[in-house]
Amino acid sequence: MAVVFLLGAANVVIYLLDIDQDLRSHIMNKQVDALFAGAGSKERFDWVRDLPTRFSEADWRFAVYDSSGALMLSSPDDGRPPALLAPGKERIEGQSATISRTLGTSVLVVRKSDWQERQELRALLRVELAGSTFVIAALGMLSFLMVITLAAWVLRSVGQAAALARRIDAEDASKRIPVDNLPTEIRPLAVAANGALERLARAYASERRFTAEAAHELRTPLAVLGLRLQKARSEDKVDWDSIDREMKQMARLVGQLTALARAESHAALPTASETISMSRVVREAVADMMLLFETFDRVVDVEIADGLLVNGNAGQMRQAVQNLLENALHHGKGTTKVVLQAGPDEAVLDIEDEGPAPATEERELLFDRFHKHRQTGPGSGLGLAIVRQIALNSGGDVIIAQGENFRISVILPLAKNVGGIGPRQ
Repeated sequence: MAVVFLLGAANVVIYLLDIDQDLRSHIMNKQVDALFAGAGSKERFDWVRDLPTRFSEADWRFAVYDSSGALMLSSPDDGRPPALLAPGKERIEGQSATISRTLGTSVLVVRKSDWQERQELRALLRVELAGSTFVIAALGMLSFLMVITLAAWVLRSVGQAAALARRIDAEDASKRIPVDNLPTEIRPLAVAANGALERLARAYASERRFTAEAAHELRTPLAVLGLRLQKARSEDKVDWDSIDREMKQMARLVGQLTALARAESHAALPTASETISMSRVVREAVADMMLLFETFDRVVDVEIADGLLVNGNAGQMRQAVQNLLENALHHGKGTTKVVLQAGPDEAVLDIEDEGPAPATEERELLFDRFHKHRQTGPGSGLGLAIVRQIALNSGGDVIIAQGENFRISVILPLAKNVGGIGPRQ
């Protein structure tokens, strides 16, 4: 703001320094109009000889030229007429000013020697310029002080926000930059920064929760494995089947914890989602699990509608469907039905087996981490938690439907295929 004001003041000074030329032209035009107020016929120019050659403290000379540029008459007639000048033009020189006017088909040229008048004009302008310079300097200092004061007042809230932002750390990630007192232009930046801090805080909380739960859940199988190794060392006999079983259980637990952490990180720090074919994802998941179902002599009935597009991550969505199929395989019984159909605005995936449905009060508990329908049964209790988190990442949800048999429904909003971009297969 100070620089802009100084540039404006410099323009004013330059204008005042150059204004004498404009004033000379303006004054001369007014004086010529006054001299010609009683002009005679435009066909006869004798009246030009009667014009005063001394007017307003300046010497004047007049000349009339015909259309061919020949001199017709001059006043005073002393052999020094003003030179021909194009009609309507002006020429401002050091000690004189020349102007031309059209008289019928002829041109009247007037030259005024205004040195004394110019000196008086310059003296007057210097006085005015001195006063203006003082006023401009005073206003400049006042404006500079106002700019400094205003900047300090505006940036004080910005400094306070920056100081608070520097105090935000992992131990107290709930603090946010206050936006109420910030300038309007800076407020969107603070709001965006608070949004980023919120997402980072959720990601950090998710990682801390993952670390704590992983340590808690791995403690028991590690302790069991340690006891088996101690027993093998003391008895000099290794129970490889038991050790292998414990290792597989830990590997499965670690894999599910990793999958849950990855799904929650997508929720905390959302990335650009894909448009995926849910029909294809379900077919591939069923095909991957078909051998296991045949091994356990279980039947799978599949009914899949074509062309259902949803937003999400194809790999995670396939893992969610596989988790549901594993849940039906290991915890259910009888025939497993897999039905994918379109609702009004969503895709609905139902996976049902012939096992009994849980009690109403237990349905939501099954989505809690490490909660199992039968606590002594196989598995880690993470499968449904992973499925729900993946569905939430895609804007949907997972519910356990009412009925006699165990049926779980995944509800996902349909994606709009905009711009001719097809699903990522």
